[in-house]
Amino acid sequence: MKIIRKGVEITLNEAKKHLKNGEIALCPTDTIYGICGYALDKNVIDRIYKIKQRDESKPLSISLQKKSDIAKYAYISDISKTLIEKFLPGPITLILPKKESIPDYICKDYVGIRVPDSRIILELSEIPITSTSANISGRPSSYSISDIGKEIIDKVDIIIDDGDCEYKKPSTIIKITNNSLELIREGSISFKTILKELDLKNIIIKK
Repeated sequence: MKIIRKGVEITLNEAKKHLKNGEIALCPTDTIYGICGYALDKNVIDRIYKIKQRDESKPLSISLQKKSDIAKYAYISDISKTLIEKFLPGPITLILPKKESIPDYICKDYVGIRVPDSRIILELSEIPITSTSANISGRPSSYSISDIGKEIIDKVDIIIDDGDCEYKKPSTIIKITNNSLELIREGSISFKTILKELDLKNIIIKK
């Protein structure tokens, strides 16, 4: 692993301090490289939208360090509790009803939450951080630093290079509302695998 900040190699602990102070990093997750910054800092979020050239009406997901942290930021139903226990940490994004602790400038009614199976991003996620893909909006995801365009590289503060991501596929996205489950995107975990873990008798499945 190599971490560069403004041309100087730094440690992971130093990178954490800089993120807490509002800097932005490129960081590997278990699935893709992400643009990571303190999710509760509006200036950071504004910068990330500009870097990605992303429509601000499109929400950003966040990464957390522990499964137990999810309840601080989102409401957990029986369905989401099962998925949290079975698949996290891991390559799945759960879209859950958000609590007031998540500002509207990140997302409105629902928040996408990840607890990646990746030591580096979990270390950084002592604070909730964004984990949006490190690409210009609409372009392919990046699975190594070499995949990331110069237009992204030149606008971040910290670059963390730890080789290729494990899965080389984006996370699977599931939206959960009360007793309904919506399959948004199939990624590293198949929908079939997810549905096997649930009691489908009392669940509405949307596709």
